[in-house]
Amino acid sequence: MSTTTVPSAQATWMHARSSPAVEAALDAAYETHRRFRHGAFGEQCPTCHVPPGELCSSRRSVHVARRQAHRARLAQTEPVPSLAAVAR
Repeated sequence: MSTTTVPSAQATWMHARSSPAVEAALDAAYETHRRFRHGAFGEQCPTCHVPPGELCSSRRSVHVARRQAHRARLAQTEPVPSLAAVAR
């Protein structure tokens, strides 16, 4: 049995390609996140001004400002709601 090594530039190019199955999986993941307003899709985009629950104007991309707004909102929330902490 022989082993072949792929030069690093060629290996990078091979991983950068995407198949129709990968494209469909990405579309499904973004559509699910958008529909249920998960992650950054729960925030209004300050860059392209789309409302929460909508995709940014650039396909399959979430603008950096939208991600930062989501992270800022997460930093302001409590990890465990006060009522749940009292019940313990």
